[in-house]
Amino acid sequence: MGIRITALWTTALLAAAMWLATTATVLAAPSAADAHEVDGVRVQIDNDLFAAGGGHDRDYTGGFALTISGDTARDGLLSLDPLLKRIDAFLLPQDAASVHHARQFGLIAFTPADIESTLPVYDDRPYASLLFTSNGRVSVDADGRGAWSSSLTIGVLGLAAAGELHSDIHELVGSDPVRGYDNQISAGGEPTARYTLARHRLWIANPSATLDVKTTVQGSVGYLTETSAAISMRVGHFNSPWWSFAPELTDYIGAPVPVAAQSGGRPELYFFTGARIKARAYNAFLQGQFRDSAVTYSYSEIEPLVAEIWMGVVTQIFENTQLSYALNYQTAELRSGEADRSSLWGGVQLSHSF
Repeated sequence: MGIRITALWTTALLAAAMWLATTATVLAAPSAADAHEVDGVRVQIDNDLFAAGGGHDRDYTGGFALTISGDTARDGLLSLDPLLKRIDAFLLPQDAASVHHARQFGLIAFTPADIESTLPVYDDRPYASLLFTSNGRVSVDADGRGAWSSSLTIGVLGLAAAGELHSDIHELVGSDPVRGYDNQISAGGEPTARYTLARHRLWIANPSATLDVKTTVQGSVGYLTETSAAISMRVGHFNSPWWSFAPELTDYIGAPVPVAAQSGGRPELYFFTGARIKARAYNAFLQGQFRDSAVTYSYSEIEPLVAEIWMGVVTQIFENTQLSYALNYQTAELRSGEADRSSLWGGVQLSHSF
């Protein structure tokens, strides 16, 4: 039964991703007069059922994000980039050789292990959801070996629509009903925000474009307040810039990283892996915000250090179009009870550059 459900999830969600990516490409495709408005689009779907041997629906149970990059991401309606630029001006050197822009829209959801109970589950992680929009900037150094990336996200926690969508998908694939979203963090809706800043350094870059190794130090303030240090590597054949591939920025769903054009040559096919350690001070998905929530945890019940590892593969399926799969593992975020367990989820991305 679990294998059948996983296959249905994969087929349905990949089909949705392909359709959305195609629609976004058509709608965002630049005209001859505006040749650089949109550089690329990306659709990402995360789900714990995409993990190897996954037959559960809990913890970071799933997410969806659509990313566009280029001038449209910077200048589009209700873009956060003007505010992000002002914040960055106080914190970053203004000598970047190039600046690249991205904008992301998405939804993420979390559940306890028992998704059929309508009552609060007090010994497991709470239900939580976030509907958000985010703008990101990548500023590349003149030497091409360093880069700064930043992002500003605003969203709403606790919307009923997240539970309704989750339940509809379960009904579609014949999985267990999801009945506990009335108990989610900030149920009924509460605004939230987050700012992130990261410094990247490329340490190894094989001249034949078969090996990249980089490190990243990141900090964030908002619904996730933390610092982290990461190392990541990709091995194979690639011709996209090193700064455009940033799995180490992922906090549940992919960060708003620009989709960069390839430099030509052989089709891309590479494997990637990495690890990150996070020192976390606050997690709204567990601790809540200002609004009362049915289930929350105090800081003393949160793990202050969380480790993460990932691995995956990227392959080119059409000209300038890539498909990737990543398997993510994260240590427990809570110290005791049923929620004291690690998380495992998979992510599928479809990217197209113009």
